[in-house]
Amino acid sequence: MARWWLLLALCVLLAVPTAIDPTSLVGDVTYLLGLGAIVAAIWWGRAQLPPSTRRPWTPFAFAATFWLAGDTLQRVLGWLGRFPDGPSWPDVFWLGSYPLMILAVHRIIRARGVVGKLARDIVLDTIVITSAAFVAAWHVLIAPELLAGGPPAQVITGMAYPTGDIAVFALAVTLALLPAARSVPTGLIIACLGLTLPIDFLQAVVPSPVADRLDSVLLVVNALLGAAAVHPDRVRLTERRALPAQHGMHRWRIVLLGCSLATVSFVAALPGHELVRVVPSVLASVVISSTVVLRFYRAVEEREAAEAAMTHQAQHDQLTGAANRTLLMDRLVAAVRAGPAVLVFIDLDGFKIVNDTHGHLAGDTVLRTVADRLRGLVRAGDTVARVGGDEFVVLCRRVAPDGGPALADRMREVLLLPVAIDGGFASVGASVGLVVLDGTLPPVRDDLMLADELLRRADSAMYEAKRTGGGVRSADLVPGVPGLPGLPGLPGLPGLTGLAG
Repeated sequence: MARWWLLLALCVLLAVPTAIDPTSLVGDVTYLLGLGAIVAAIWWGRAQLPPSTRRPWTPFAFAATFWLAGDTLQRVLGWLGRFPDGPSWPDVFWLGSYPLMILAVHRIIRARGVVGKLARDIVLDTIVITSAAFVAAWHVLIAPELLAGGPPAQVITGMAYPTGDIAVFALAVTLALLPAARSVPTGLIIACLGLTLPIDFLQAVVPSPVADRLDSVLLVVNALLGAAAVHPDRVRLTERRALPAQHGMHRWRIVLLGCSLATVSFVAALPGHELVRVVPSVLASVVISSTVVLRFYRAVEEREAAEAAMTHQAQHDQLTGAANRTLLMDRLVAAVRAGPAVLVFIDLDGFKIVNDTHGHLAGDTVLRTVADRLRGLVRAGDTVARVGGDEFVVLCRRVAPDGGPALADRMREVLLLPVAIDGGFASVGASVGLVVLDGTLPPVRDDLMLADELLRRADSAMYEAKRTGGGVRSADLVPGVPGLPGLPGLPGLPGLTGLAG
């Protein structure tokens, strides 16, 4: 049997006398023996780890040592017949364990590299869940101490324990929300930290004999931390993992937020209308409601951003960031009826030589540079698209017909400039086809087919330029519009201006 199972089995066995008779000497001794075994296991497990992964286990080991010291002092004082009414040395050790556990969990979170937006989302969810636990603890554990009165030190000490338990419960929630691969040690620590507060609740509401017997359950719960310390996978507790780009809100987290709201509503309906009970409930309700609204707002914002990113990816070339053919055609269809426009079809000359000579990475650099240079020549509302391996199309709207040739010439001149690549420079040429729309195209049955025909003519003009040695060529006028049903006998395509190359 593994060491961690042996420790759990031993602590269960040692907890039996306390469960039978918590006031007996045997119960006291076996309880302390169980705590001693837990402390020894944590210190031993820490010593077996590499120094870089020990940081969380050091405060955990000291916290368990404080438990043992506090319980030992309490039982020694009881054997001597000394039962102090107010705070005593055992309280110092017990309360001192809470900051140590907070420090330990903080080191786990830091080691896993949870930062930024993901960390903020976890904090928001933790606030909601912990606020619900705080309201319940306030009504059941803290408010009775305030209403009962007594010496200030005793009241403060009585309030400090449930406050510490709430903090430990928040630690358990935080660990449970961390987006990392689950491991047995992580689950054991979450269970140990998360069960402390419910046990305190039970001890506060059940009769005294039963409440005292619950110390046996607490011993087994504390043994979970010792079991985690000797588990073979304990090194994974601080293992840094790749975090998801989109965290989102999983179903079980939404259920937890809903349960938190329900808990506050249930506690608010409990008997007792003292101001000391009502005010915390109201404040917690405001905090929880505000945090839930903010959390859902951010979740919707994330979803919208993800959808926008998916839409952008579906409409753009992944290498250059230029529009793809689908987006180009959508914008070209809208442009054929929207006034003057220029359609430029560009094919890079000598690009294959760059790929063969310098490699595909250099070719990719050339393509990205071409796209950037073309975007730098046009306005924000114009379209630069990559429609093939080394083919680009530029659609510029609201350009006067006589400005088309000059714009195409500028594009060609810019693309002739050398491109910096690893180990030197690469140069390509450009063959350019041009179609100028003057906004007087005739009505047709299918604007998509018309746009496709315009793109085909720009492509043909580009190939004519390439065949004759490069440069810029405009689309020639042709009788009719081939491939466009619904335009029989059309003597030409008005609005498609032929310009000499």
